[in-house]
Amino acid sequence: MKHFNSGIAVLALVFLFANCKPKPSEGEVSKTDSISVEKPTAEKAEESKLAYFKAVGTEPFWGIEISKDSIKFTVPEKDQNFAVAFVKPNRAMDANILNYRVKTDSISLEFTVTQGDCSDGMSDKVHKYSVKGILKRGDAKEQILTGCGNYIIDYRLHDIWALEEVEGKKIDPEDFKKGVPNLEIFTEEARFSGFAGCNSMGGKLFFENDLLRFTDIVTTEMMCDNFKTEKTLVKALESTTRYELKDNKLYLFNPEGTKAIFRKVD
Repeated sequence: MKHFNSGIAVLALVFLFANCKPKPSEGEVSKTDSISVEKPTAEKAEESKLAYFKAVGTEPFWGIEISKDSIKFTVPEKDQNFAVAFVKPNRAMDANILNYRVKTDSISLEFTVTQGDCSDGMSDKVHKYSVKGILKRGDAKEQILTGCGNYIIDYRLHDIWALEEVEGKKIDPEDFKKGVPNLEIFTEEARFSGFAGCNSMGGKLFFENDLLRFTDIVTTEMMCDNFKTEKTLVKALESTTRYELKDNKLYLFNPEGTKAIFRKVD
């Protein structure tokens, strides 16, 4: 009986100390509280650092890289390089022209990115955008910037993707005798090819940051049982304006919602 009473006493003391813990003050969250906070993942952090636009110029040589986090300006003299937090550009209403304005205590940088073929004067490569700007450092003379640039398609898209869902309808592999519809994306060449479920298909990619469009889509013209699904898929690709990559899946969207979901092929 004594052992039993001792056990009760110990339990009482444990309960007492457990309830005597100081409560968190207002506005402070205790370690044991369950709160919903979206923590930045390593994948998100990496994505924010990826340069999605690069421009180069000559006389003198310079470079600009734009990511979701920052705008970087580089020259051969490394001590003259700098990076500033990303600023949202102003877009012209009647053309694909973006205007960036960056200002710190010692530096002022303004430049425009205009869609249109551009030659850098150093190679035969034709860039898709021209870049013009003005850089001023302190009391120094303004530097005129003239060059060319391109959007860099997210390298993570470079893969083979198997269709899992289109326009809200799950894909059953058993319905496709020749294999599940798929895409192979070639980021360096800004193009894609694949199998639409009945016919082969291919086309070009247009990319600007989160904007992704599948353009100039062509297919062979065979008829088969899955032709309806194929037409739905091609239409979904043509209407896509945005993408997301998550858990080895590629999500394609437009303002109406999710158009298609693909799974990365191992």
